[in-house]
Amino acid sequence: MQSQYQLKFYLLMFVSLIALGTCAFQLFENLSLPDAFYFCIVTIATVGYGDITPATLPGKAMAMILIIMGAGTFLGVMANATEIVLDKRGKKVRLEKLNIMMGLFFSEAGIHLLSIFATNDPGLNSSNRMAFMINNKWQDNDFIALKKKRPSFQLSIDTNNIRFVELNSFLNQKSELFLRLIENPTLQEHENFTELLISVLHLKEELAARKQLKRLPDSDRTHLAGDCKRVYITLLDHWIEYMRFIKTRYPFLFSLAVRQNPFDTNASVVVQE
Repeated sequence: MQSQYQLKFYLLMFVSLIALGTCAFQLFENLSLPDAFYFCIVTIATVGYGDITPATLPGKAMAMILIIMGAGTFLGVMANATEIVLDKRGKKVRLEKLNIMMGLFFSEAGIHLLSIFATNDPGLNSSNRMAFMINNKWQDNDFIALKKKRPSFQLSIDTNNIRFVELNSFLNQKSELFLRLIENPTLQEHENFTELLISVLHLKEELAARKQLKRLPDSDRTHLAGDCKRVYITLLDHWIEYMRFIKTRYPFLFSLAVRQNPFDTNASVVVQE
């Protein structure tokens, strides 16, 4: 963003110098507009063909100003334009790595966690589930519409049915994965995904801190359900974005992800006719 502001500043300076120099050479050297513009450009570029030279003292002074300021301004424009191009390429590479890391997270843990939470969400009726039935016919607009619609769903966790013992066991098995992901410098630049990992680790710590999880008081189960809901909502938003990404870039991954849809009660990885 800073490079873009600097580029705009240098461009404004460069255009202003050309306009000022052209007008000054017209006035001081009695040149036509094309000749004045031509002489302004060759002066800034320090080419100096010699076919036109300043004859008056103000013209010479203007030429020196253009040589000193114009060359630096032009280099500033080129340097910032190059930096923006390289930054866009770097951002594209970082985004690609980020989505690879997200793919690893969902394949190893995210899909299973979503399945657990969706199974224990009393607000997910058949109609609501249909909204998340992503398939091969979906286009980019469908994903955008789903993401906009997602906040309207009243997501919740049933504290009576969720099996905290099994959830705790699963999270413990994935501890090393979570830690490796959160330590990854690529993911540290993505604040929202880092927030998801932190919320998952917090839920893991909450469950691990209890000596037993089978006979918890209702107040404590409600507290844990709140931690689960935080993970559930954040995880769902990232899942939608992840499915949108692989739909375009990696159709073979998308095909498997569709067959593993955590909101489909009849999901099966076996390809059906």
